Amino acid sequence: MNFSKVFDIITPLMILAGMGVIMIGYGFVDMKRENNVLQFIFGIPIALGAAGVHFLIRRAVGYKTLTMWIVEAIIVLFLGYVYSKS
Repeated sequence: MNFSKVFDIITPLMILAGMGVIMIGYGFVDMKRENNVLQFIFGIPIALGAAGVHFLIRRAVGYKTLTMWIVEAIIVLFLGYVYSKS
């Protein structure tokens, strides 16, 4: 298998989308927890937004894996920085 295909699928934004899916799944597992609906309210937009932006960037850079990784890494690092400052 070509590593380019693996790195084309597993990108920083798709990892972030996976984290959103894990948040949603955690909301289903621990149903008795207080404010459990917050797992869904924040998990769904994170998962769908990150996946949507991934496919948008993928088309914008012409399916070039390295360029896609650089752009997505900058976006995810910026989001992490903004989150840490809030």
